[in-house]
Amino acid sequence: MSKKRRARKPIAREITYLKFGFVIMKHESHYCPRCNHVLNAGPNYQPKYCDQCGQKINFSSTEWREDRQLGYAERSNEHESVKN
Repeated sequence: MSKKRRARKPIAREITYLKFGFVIMKHESHYCPRCNHVLNAGPNYQPKYCDQCGQKINFSSTEWREDRQLGYAERSNEHESVKN
């Protein structure tokens, strides 16, 4: 059996991003263990295969986490309005 046909667990990584430009959020994304492509998976949708390389994926032992709010970003003066 080839490695591609054997189901493998996805790789989970946490990233932080700005929601609405000022709310700092932490999000967990899942990636293909073979080609490192994001799988766009969640508790309501788990693909059986990676759409880029065809690797079979097994989400059976995956614990789904909701996005968490970490706080608020500080105001930056670099985008303030220009004085006339």
